[in-house]
Amino acid sequence: MRDLLNNLKHFLKPSQILDKASDLHLYDTDATSLFKNKAKLVLIPYSTQEVSKIIIAINEYNSKQKSNKTKLSFVARGAGTGLSGGAIAAENSILISLAMLNKLLYVNVEDRVALVESGYVNATLNKALLGTGLHFAPDPSSQLACTIGGNLAENAGGIHCYKYGVTVDHVLGLEVVLPNGEVKYFGALDSSLEFRKTFSDIDFSALFIGSEGTFGIATKALLKLTPVQESFITIQIAFDSTLSCAQVVSELIRQGFKPAAIEIIDNHAVRAVNAAYNLGFSDDVKAVLLIELDGLNEEILKESSRIELLAKEFKPLIYKTTQDPTERLRLWKVRKGSASAFGRIAPFWYLYDAVVPRSKIPVALQGIEKIAEKYNLLLANLVHAGDGNLHPNFLYDPEKDPDVVNRIFEASHEIMKLCVDLGGTLSGEHGIGVEKREYMNYLFAENDMKKMLDLRSVFDPLFIANPDKIFPIKVCKECHREIDKSA
Repeated sequence: MRDLLNNLKHFLKPSQILDKASDLHLYDTDATSLFKNKAKLVLIPYSTQEVSKIIIAINEYNSKQKSNKTKLSFVARGAGTGLSGGAIAAENSILISLAMLNKLLYVNVEDRVALVESGYVNATLNKALLGTGLHFAPDPSSQLACTIGGNLAENAGGIHCYKYGVTVDHVLGLEVVLPNGEVKYFGALDSSLEFRKTFSDIDFSALFIGSEGTFGIATKALLKLTPVQESFITIQIAFDSTLSCAQVVSELIRQGFKPAAIEIIDNHAVRAVNAAYNLGFSDDVKAVLLIELDGLNEEILKESSRIELLAKEFKPLIYKTTQDPTERLRLWKVRKGSASAFGRIAPFWYLYDAVVPRSKIPVALQGIEKIAEKYNLLLANLVHAGDGNLHPNFLYDPEKDPDVVNRIFEASHEIMKLCVDLGGTLSGEHGIGVEKREYMNYLFAENDMKKMLDLRSVFDPLFIANPDKIFPIKVCKECHREIDKSA
């Protein structure tokens, strides 16, 4: 790769090119830690133009290769907080870190838009918006670290997605670098980088979002900002069973309530967080339901009263409400402190991301509990209950239990099959990546997947953008063979 390195050194500084084994090791996994692969190089561009030059250099290198086995691909990476292996290198991949594309370029309060580079951190945007009366609504659990580019790649949601939607609902335009190095603009954004209130072009932004880096690299995003609501109420309800939590959720949805957030935390998660942060829950508490309402104060007070009447039919052990910001953080600690609290139980945790219809949440949770018992796995459930997004966590220590990872993967197949059989799908917000690609045939016929790859080939005809993700290896290899024949 000497020729490629010499080419890269024409426009990148030595500090922007990482090729030492110790440096590459830092990028060989994401937050799952179960999927690992080392990149050939890690490159750190500082601008869209450098991203474009890198991809052009990769294409030039590939054009000189006689064997497809020596050709290179690339994968974009943000903060590495992903949970499906989507931002780790494939074989013969160069990893392009967007961490230094981290600027807030402008905020237009009147038009309620912000333009950011894709390495800009989600929570940092909302800090910058303090005092404007606006915020960026998607709030993944990794909000303090995850980048906007990662949110775009996975179409991230978060705790408040039931009311406010996911990332695609809050993006007005994109600047992207295609797999041939060409810079393109989608939606309400053009090369002037100003917000276009009217445009006649086809908007490919929504198609690009959620494609997990397989269509190219987004380098800038024009984001829609949402007004901060006048008031809020946070409700915390504790029960003696997870089933009671799930039944309350089903009844809330059936009666037409539209909370900003609605979360279930099961027994194991409650015990972990309670021990870590001394939240004061008794041993009788087996599950906690968190509900948040926002809007006009008078309206949410009325809605809160109706929810209290409904919840008390299910005999809760605890019912708390608050409109105090400090107490709000304390009530939310049982959910937002869960990931760090799991570390008190085991050094590793594996987080799933599957979806079932809301009415099927009780059945799904019971089924997952049985699967955990079958494989002797320690389970802690978190649920974005408003949209049926299940987050079972397996807590484990491979040093004490060398076979545990194999059992986790076996349980994974059964959990995903259960959710699909209940009318659900494989991912609500974490994406497919490497983790779930072999489960895609639970949902799609092989020919359907090939049609999706046909669409991908419109953007990436040589399949060099984050290859071997989303689709089963067998399907990916067949499509590569078809490309080889056409070449």
